[in-house]
Amino acid sequence: MPQNKWIASLIGALCALFFSAFIYLEHFLGDSNAPIFSTICALCGIFLYFKLSRLGAFICGALIGILWFYWVGFSFRFFGIAYLIPLVWIVFALIYGGIFYLFCFFKSPIYRLFALTLSSWIHPFGFNWFILESMLSKSYFSPSKFTLFLLLIGVLIFSLMLTKKLYKAGVVWILSFYLILFGFQDSINWDSKPKPQTPTQLKIQTLSLNIPQNLRWDSKHLQTIIAQNYDKIRQAKAQNYDLVILPETAFPLALNLYPSLIESLKEASADIAILTGSLYQENHKIFNSAYLFQNGEMQVFHKQILVPFGEQIPLPHFLASWINKTFFEGAEDFEQAKLQSPNSTLIGNERFQIAICYEATREEFYQNSPQNLIAISNNAWFSPSIEPTLQKLLMLYFAKNYGTTIFHSSNASLDFTLKP
Repeated sequence: MPQNKWIASLIGALCALFFSAFIYLEHFLGDSNAPIFSTICALCGIFLYFKLSRLGAFICGALIGILWFYWVGFSFRFFGIAYLIPLVWIVFALIYGGIFYLFCFFKSPIYRLFALTLSSWIHPFGFNWFILESMLSKSYFSPSKFTLFLLLIGVLIFSLMLTKKLYKAGVVWILSFYLILFGFQDSINWDSKPKPQTPTQLKIQTLSLNIPQNLRWDSKHLQTIIAQNYDKIRQAKAQNYDLVILPETAFPLALNLYPSLIESLKEASADIAILTGSLYQENHKIFNSAYLFQNGEMQVFHKQILVPFGEQIPLPHFLASWINKTFFEGAEDFEQAKLQSPNSTLIGNERFQIAICYEATREEFYQNSPQNLIAISNNAWFSPSIEPTLQKLLMLYFAKNYGTTIFHSSNASLDFTLKP
């Protein structure tokens, strides 16, 4: 029997809320976010997913697009086009509403099961932050595609049992199935690739700075920001750290054009390795880069994967140029270094992968199962919002799947170290 439109809409809205709850639980509860919360919400979301009508599926996807990504347009505030933020909400609602509409276009539960399992491989305009299995990152289950697939199967069978009024059998099934899955998940998760961890022997200082985006590039504040960076380096050195990590664009300038700063940082690196974010300008091209100063030497790593519509407009050149001139004050896209292999280097005889912001949530930077990864971010573009929380959960998802320890420094959000 077809669902009443109001019932269909309600089921869609509830499904979206359950699929989004893990972000807000982590954001508002922090350390008090017990695994049981994300586990229950994930199972409830999956149960309702199989009940969605096409209308409910569109509403579910539209709300997910907003609940997960309402913050994307917040960067418009710094270009004088904040009035376009609601347009971004509409675009994300339409994109993910359309995706979920297609997921539920057919009533076949098998079709829906595989559609949702494969959903994290759909990257609109190259933006990969909708990874549904990441909702398991703080749950009792391993956050992998195969685990999501098994959870979908378990809930589907439970739902079919309820349809046939096999209530007791359904309860026994769902409890026993998930107890078995929880107990044996490490041995059945063939798509996870963690390896034995040998903790780094380096003493590493991650940092959290709090410089508002509207002040970062104001020349009046440049010397204050530089002085603060040096204070952080001196403090880390005084506390006998081997490596101090400053956030993305911690030096808000093209550092390679300031030889005196470079020499000063080289001198400071005689006793402590320093990794910092800054720009790199050459031949009218600008890169978002990470600079490593170690033993009086300097290495530069250019960003290899740019943020769609943030650092690069993923459209034909004439359209990208028009958008930049019309909405972004004529700003040019960042240059992108060729991705042959992720940036990595030796620090104190240990290898570290180097990821700049968005790169730390891209699978390309984890496919070789790096032991350690350094991530630097500037989240001031989107502050205040749930963006840093979602970023952290996605990093945790990759850390658990690839056995990687992540050291993250950030501006306008907390620094952290994530272990598999």
